[in-house]
Amino acid sequence: MQRTLPGLLAFMVACASSSSTTETSTTTAVAATASGSIEGVYDYVANLPGQQVRGQMRVTGDTVIVEPMADYCRPTVGVPDPLAFHYSCNGPGSFESIQLRIDRRNPAQLSKWSARYRVQRQREVCVRYETRGGQQVCVQTQRETYETIESRSGTLQVRRVQ
Repeated sequence: MQRTLPGLLAFMVACASSSSTTETSTTTAVAATASGSIEGVYDYVANLPGQQVRGQMRVTGDTVIVEPMADYCRPTVGVPDPLAFHYSCNGPGSFESIQLRIDRRNPAQLSKWSARYRVQRQREVCVRYETRGGQQVCVQTQRETYETIESRSGTLQVRRVQ
């Protein structure tokens, strides 16, 4: 067992680093259970809060090529997932990032998206204190705007076009 562990780790690293990235498309080739029936070209839409992210993907054997209409996607590096291809995409507008999980067995029905985005919130903060009766009390507040990160996820709308 100790002799096979280094060989297994080297194989996993080789698989994880065997991806090629371009501005318009991203390809990943890892072991897949994709059958000929799911091979083809698909349009996808992620319905994010306030906007849609669209693109196209090509499924061929053990490869998925993701071509977003805008921005940029790359395969997520890590241990290969036998059930899905994972991509990380630049987020448009206030979105930090978008993750695509493309199901290997049924990309049209089981694929998902998740996104992190910036949201502006407001809160009341004390800007002036006074000591009254030996205790410090707030005597003046003002509204402050701050930014926080929220997450959302949903089903990736996928439609076969070829």
